[in-house]
Amino acid sequence: MKYLKSFEAVIIPSDMGHVELRSFRDAVRYGEMNDFDVVDYDEFYSTLSDRNKKLAPPRYGVPFFALFNPIRNKAMFVVCDENVFRRLPMGQIIKDIIGHERVHAEQAKRKKDITYELPSPTDRKAYFSNKDEVMAFSWSIANSLSKSYRDLKSAISGLSRIDQSEHSRLWSDIKRYCDEDIINRYKKYIYLYLEEILGGDETNKMQNKINNK
Repeated sequence: MKYLKSFEAVIIPSDMGHVELRSFRDAVRYGEMNDFDVVDYDEFYSTLSDRNKKLAPPRYGVPFFALFNPIRNKAMFVVCDENVFRRLPMGQIIKDIIGHERVHAEQAKRKKDITYELPSPTDRKAYFSNKDEVMAFSWSIANSLSKSYRDLKSAISGLSRIDQSEHSRLWSDIKRYCDEDIINRYKKYIYLYLEEILGGDETNKMQNKINNK
């Protein structure tokens, strides 16, 4: 497993702790306490260039989404429908989604020039193959796996299960749209993240197992 350790170090987003959020206002305060923005759709849309306005998610497409905003140099959580706070455990949802965006925030610190461009909503292959997204989505998958499995071995086995879990749906999409080289990069990052989150021994047998997922 020595070659894995020479792979680009994964970025671990800081833990924001568990919180229950019952309203948009609660979420705004939570964001202020943890250095990310929570805004409604109008505020999000007003920050976009004319080009990015054409690529922006539709107002009523999803109840919420998130992005890294390099203009403010922080993550932004966009609420399209405030009723979601009555239906969903938004504290955990926001924590998980912002963790993904905080990976991007750290990536941005390593770059000198950042041009804010929203990804094309139709080009899923380009989106999932983007180098920065590979690491961030690998964190999302590993984070989701860690909630269902308590050790590295079982988490890696869980990656191959086909069900309705968050990580299973996301992994299925990645494998559908990405080339083999990109999928293998995902596998390496997922393993490294699981090592960080769950710990585990470093054996060639374990890596061979994840490579076959």
